[in-house]
Amino acid sequence: MLVTGIKSRPVYTTLTPDPGGRFHLLAGQGSGGEALLRLLAALPGAAAVHVLYATESLPGKDWSAQLRAGRTTDLRVYPTQAEAVSALDRTLAGCVMGTRLYLAGSECFLGSALQVAMRYSLNDDEVQREHCGSAARRVYCIHCRASNENVKTNVVRCGGCERHLLVRDHYSRRLAAYMGVMVDAEAPGELPPIKELFT
Repeated sequence: MLVTGIKSRPVYTTLTPDPGGRFHLLAGQGSGGEALLRLLAALPGAAAVHVLYATESLPGKDWSAQLRAGRTTDLRVYPTQAEAVSALDRTLAGCVMGTRLYLAGSECFLGSALQVAMRYSLNDDEVQREHCGSAARRVYCIHCRASNENVKTNVVRCGGCERHLLVRDHYSRRLAAYMGVMVDAEAPGELPPIKELFT
C-alpha cells in the first residue's frame, strides 16, 4: 500500500475477493495481469466473473496468455489501454447491483478506469485498485488543459502549450492526473535539474 502525507494522492491496496459481490468485474493493463491472475485464483469457483485486459504497457509484461489459460472463460483482451477503458464503460452500463470492480495496472490506467467507475456511481467499497508496473504519471497542464501521458520526470514539456511544467504531487481524481505548473514563470528559461522520478 502506498502511504503518503499528501491527501490527494491515490491509495492502492492488494486485490482481494469481496464476498458480498454478486458480479465480479476485473479490468487490468500490462503488469496488472499478474494481480488479476492472483485474484482469479482466490475468487470462489461459482462466482460470476468478467475480465477485461489491455496488453499495452509501459514497460511491463503481457499476461494475456496466462489469463487465457486461467479459469475464466469470459475474457476480453484489447491491444490498448483506451480500448479496455471503453469496454469497461460499456460493461458497467449493463451491470447489476452488487457489482464489484477490481482494477490493476499503471497509475494512468487506474485513473482512467476510476473515472469511468465514478460515472456509474460506484462507491469506494465497490472498487479496489492495485498499482502494478510503471509509476509514470499523467500530468495535466493547468495553463492549456492538455494531458501529458506517461511522464517519468519531475519537469516535462507540455505537449499542448510547450511550457515546461513542474510535476506536482497534487492528484485530481476528477481529471485522473497530477497537476503540472509552469516551472520557469518567474525566471524564463531557468529550469531545475530534470530527474527521472517516476519509473
